[in-house]
Amino acid sequence: MRRFYEKGEMAKERRGGDRKSQKFEEKRKAVQTFIESFKAEESHYCRTDVCSTCLLLDENIKKETNAEIKNKLIIEKRVHRLRFKAFYEILREQRSDLLTMSFDCQKNLGLPKVPDQSAYYSRQYNFYNFTIVVGSSKAKLTKDNIFSYVWNETSHNKGNNAIISAVHHFLTNLEFKEEIKVLRIVADGCSGQNKNTGMLAMLGKWLTIEAARHVKKVEIIFPVVGHSFIPPDRIFAQIEKDLKKREVISSPEQYQEIITQYCKLTPLDTIAVQDWKSAYAPIIKPTTSWHLQFQKCKRPLQKKSITMVIPDVIPANQIIPNKAKVTDVSNLLKKHYGEQWKDIETLAFYKTIEARRSEQEDLEEISEISNDLCENGFDDVNLIV
Repeated sequence: MRRFYEKGEMAKERRGGDRKSQKFEEKRKAVQTFIESFKAEESHYCRTDVCSTCLLLDENIKKETNAEIKNKLIIEKRVHRLRFKAFYEILREQRSDLLTMSFDCQKNLGLPKVPDQSAYYSRQYNFYNFTIVVGSSKAKLTKDNIFSYVWNETSHNKGNNAIISAVHHFLTNLEFKEEIKVLRIVADGCSGQNKNTGMLAMLGKWLTIEAARHVKKVEIIFPVVGHSFIPPDRIFAQIEKDLKKREVISSPEQYQEIITQYCKLTPLDTIAVQDWKSAYAPIIKPTTSWHLQFQKCKRPLQKKSITMVIPDVIPANQIIPNKAKVTDVSNLLKKHYGEQWKDIETLAFYKTIEARRSEQEDLEEISEISNDLCENGFDDVNLIV
């Protein structure tokens, strides 16, 4: 009562409670400091993207009440799993007479890469990385068996001509051992880049005319949709891990510096990019006219035969981005570097594109004036000498 009378407080309960935490407080802080002294490393988690076919079958199996239909779905899922397991078995196969190579395109890399919030809503130039890995999925990945072809959207389009030309250049410069008789190519089923008649035409031409005599056959393996993890994807993961550490990448050369750490790099504008699409069109029928569904083919085979495919070379650095994209990139550079960004030497790449865009607009304006004069005549033109 005295405490309550003098301080207005009731007596505090002192029985029980925590009597040891203060005794070990210093030890706890020492352990925490020791853990924080370790160099932090990015956590590695398994792939988050899952096959849509697997998910669909799982959901249908869960909700299906009819026993007969449910058994059919279970069998369908088992067949699907056996198919993609068979693909990975083929990818792992190693033989003395077999050479396996796989290739894929990395996701488009933006130029410039800046941490500004406005970059999310702004159009940017694209930088492309096409990587080829020689060896099965068991092979050790080193710079001796990883090859990269890089370019940007002002150099060449990211289409089948660029991809086919890169593969053709690689094959013509690759040395095959005497015992190699079969070339096995593994690529995803993207019809715009890999799975098309242009790739078949190029491989037929290479095998017939340019390949070593001891190479008798080419196999092309396309994975099951949703289960297309191949060796180049491992390289892309390492590259993207390094890209996360760099907030700003302002030039193609900076991308090339990172990629060179893992691959032997070849700029695409230093090789002959050929127009395969125009060359094979008069010779090979469209896939819609074939007696089979090419889209469902997973393992086409090619042997030596006669070829008449002779493609022309496509000149490099002839593509000019549209005005809206050039304006967006210019505004983005102004926000990040200021109004005087054109004076920065490392940004000469963007300055060149703007100059080409401006020159193109001048030519278009002159062409419009010429067309107007041709259509309307010179009646309204007053010439005073």
